[in-house]
Amino acid sequence: IMIVDLVDMYFISILGEASLAAAVGFAGLGLFFGASICIGISVAISTIVAQALGEENEARAQRYATHGFIYTLLWTVPVTILTLVFARDILSLIGARGETLNLAVGYFRIVGASLPILGLAFAATSLLRAVGAVKLSMWSTIIGGMVNAVFDPLLIFSAGLGLTGAAIASVISRISVAGIALFSIIKTHELVTRPSWPEMLDDFKAISVIALPSMLTNLSGPISSAFATSQMARFGTDAVAAASVVGRLTPVAFAGLYGLSGAVGPIASQNFGANNFARVRETLMAAARFVALYVVPVSIVMYLLQNTLIQVFNLHGESAELLRFYATFVAGSYILFGLQLSANPIFTALRHPGFATLSNIMRDLVLAIPLIFLLSHQFGARGVLAGQALANAIAGIVAFSVALWMSGKVERGERIGPNWCRIQLHRQRPVVPGVQHRG
Repeated sequence: IMIVDLVDMYFISILGEASLAAAVGFAGLGLFFGASICIGISVAISTIVAQALGEENEARAQRYATHGFIYTLLWTVPVTILTLVFARDILSLIGARGETLNLAVGYFRIVGASLPILGLAFAATSLLRAVGAVKLSMWSTIIGGMVNAVFDPLLIFSAGLGLTGAAIASVISRISVAGIALFSIIKTHELVTRPSWPEMLDDFKAISVIALPSMLTNLSGPISSAFATSQMARFGTDAVAAASVVGRLTPVAFAGLYGLSGAVGPIASQNFGANNFARVRETLMAAARFVALYVVPVSIVMYLLQNTLIQVFNLHGESAELLRFYATFVAGSYILFGLQLSANPIFTALRHPGFATLSNIMRDLVLAIPLIFLLSHQFGARGVLAGQALANAIAGIVAFSVALWMSGKVERGERIGPNWCRIQLHRQRPVVPGVQHRG
């Protein structure tokens, strides 16, 4: 899914117009709001299904998965309608102006119309990880990227559709991911069954316990990004274009971290459901080791290839300097951001996802916005990137420390928090409202 965005940006950069890259950046940020809702729902569905599987209750897992897909559509369809109607207002609020705004609105409306499909894709791929079919989850998204890579040049150049062709290719890619993942969930793993109307409302409540706080928490990310983009827009179209490239290069370069976050949740949840608390802590420590082993070489490679990246994405002047700054000083900070991506799913697995809510709010709102504001006024466009990196680093250290403390208490059989801060999940499990955030 992340490769899809990067491939789009590559082919659009070949057209050689900074306004096109900036338009994709603005539109992508608007689409990020809808994707955050999908992520929150998919986390909730995979968490409760994984817990049911850990307790060897396959019937309940099937029911949760089925009702989870319906729950996804009930949210994404109305959100799609609202965002399409108010697309111009949303993108204008972020900072898009003039011709860039017109281009961004056109791209946003085409890709945004497929939000329900993206929601089903996120839910299905997260369920594949929950049942242990991680390779198929991987291949469904890889094939989606390959489909996009094929249709992008055909529609952008051969059909002469330009930015519109890139948007259509993204929609086709989303359909491919959703189709492959749903086919496996329905046919291979038989997780979808006939809806149980009498129990559907109760299951919606169980999903909402995690999904609603998750969506609210995930929206802190787009809010922070919207503020960063509005600050970057003060320095011109080239700065926004560079930020757009960085915003799509980062998820692909550090895809292992986002994949790690998606893997930690189901593993920790199954072990917690099976009362194997020692492995929950082991999972957290293994995740930290993975982060270090992954980020260090990736950061070195990105530093060495910075000039190549500048040429590939056709960056010049200020935009080229921004990419150099990112590859030299910012990329390595993701080792600390990866600690937060490891810690947040542990909070959810330990029935205290409210701690993940707090860590995300601290990162995106309490830290990022003031740091971006201060550093951008002091150092210009580079300060925007530096402010985001510093917020990620501080939040990562704090979140991992708290997760380590919590997992240790659970392993020793101690209570994590007071009874007054808990609510009931599945009518029997105490949990604090909140959620894992997958980035």
